Amino acid sequence: MAKYQFFQLSKDGKKLVRYLCTDREDFLPAKELLLGQGFEVIGDMIYASNDQEAIDHFNSGMIYPLAEYNKAEGVGGLFYFVKGIYEEARDFYRRRANSSHQNKPNL
Repeated sequence: MAKYQFFQLSKDGKKLVRYLCTDREDFLPAKELLLGQGFEVIGDMIYASNDQEAIDHFNSGMIYPLAEYNKAEGVGGLFYFVKGIYEEARDFYRRRANSSHQNKPNL
């Protein structure tokens, strides 16, 4: 999972937001360029599978850190564990049902 860092610049009453993936080779030069233009680092690093997921986590505000905290706690971790098992089972049976419908010959 990649790490993303977000930057913000307040200009003319508007807030410009940019992000960088820390796994890219040009991360440090790009970060220096943004900081040189007046951008500031905002928030913590966000772990995500892709750019869109990182943006969604960023836009969620405090929901993402709260969810991560709950996953680390015993009861919250148990909830997400059971939820994950349910979702995997549901997806498995959906794939299985779809493949059985596709394999039936049309008469």
